[in-house]
Amino acid sequence: MLVQAPRRARFLTTGILALVLSVLCACESKIIPLTEQEKQHMTTFTEHMTTRCLGRYLVDLPASFILNPIQRIEIEGVEIQIEPMTKLQFSMMLKDRATGLANTTIGVRPEYPMLQETYPISGNDDLGSVFNRAESDSNGSRGGRMLELHAWKNGYAITANVKATDTRFPEYAGDKGIQAMEIDVPEKLALLLAVYQRTQGRADTEVPNGQGVCFPNGLVRGPATDQEHLDISYYLGGAPDVSFEFHSLSDIGPEDTELLDRGAAIEGSLKAKHGYTLRKGHVRGQLEGAQEWLIGYKPLDEIAYQSFTLEANSKTGSAMAPLIVLDFGVGSRIPEAPLSLEEVAVRKPLSKATLSESEAIALWDVVVPTLRPRPGAF
Repeated sequence: MLVQAPRRARFLTTGILALVLSVLCACESKIIPLTEQEKQHMTTFTEHMTTRCLGRYLVDLPASFILNPIQRIEIEGVEIQIEPMTKLQFSMMLKDRATGLANTTIGVRPEYPMLQETYPISGNDDLGSVFNRAESDSNGSRGGRMLELHAWKNGYAITANVKATDTRFPEYAGDKGIQAMEIDVPEKLALLLAVYQRTQGRADTEVPNGQGVCFPNGLVRGPATDQEHLDISYYLGGAPDVSFEFHSLSDIGPEDTELLDRGAAIEGSLKAKHGYTLRKGHVRGQLEGAQEWLIGYKPLDEIAYQSFTLEANSKTGSAMAPLIVLDFGVGSRIPEAPLSLEEVAVRKPLSKATLSESEAIALWDVVVPTLRPRPGAF
């Protein structure tokens, strides 16, 4: 069952901010204390905080932060995206996709159709199809398959893909190496449908109960696995240069080093980029062993900007303790889709960062202590 996430109590947020403001003055000399105007701005800015569910974790962000559509979600080898959509809109989209695939051939081999088979999705009020298509329309190969699911469920359009292999095509008959490869379309189709059955739509501020992994607009129910990779981003509404990026990886295994262990390499790279360390060390919060590194940059021909990183569980990277990275950037553009050459040519460079360096640190110190495992998520 999904429930609406409560907003953080105003007195709690204000208390955290007051503590942050008092600490700032005692930090390293490179950190400039907040001005009275900046203090007032940050108090207002962090007055309304909302809890967001990221992976199997929770974090409180200012209500003015918005989901960035640039994301990567892979659960058990299945890539997933969800967006709110009416049933009529979805029906039109599904029809267009089916028609497009049916009319497409593999580039250099026009006798090879892109689409091999379509499997309907049914059950309850669900609507959709799985397309068994060639992975690419340009390399001339049909053996690499992509099982592409499009479904509508309770007001949300779900897109999910998984790669598969099928060597039963006649052109592979004489190739013993290819013939020895596993044909796994049935197994991958079963996996895709199993993940889909556990997937549901979710409003951004809804926090689920029980086991499951959250991602933009959705949730996959079930216990933690070592096959979860999530890249999720939020940006400040109306600002082109303020964003938090959350990464959760249970699929990489333990790392040899933690963030602070890589200090020599980090410090070495800063010199060439006119960067400097604002603060580094262990983080007091709800993630055991978390470490942070806060960096400022003052390049000669660009505006000053900041890049802060938190890292936890580096030496585990497992299902129950995935590698967690939280990045915060101010003064450089938020993650976005690649621009065309024309768009790049006409876009003006940033003239000023939305937040000052001191404001960036203050916001970081309000948000980071709230990053915690979601109760019952694992």
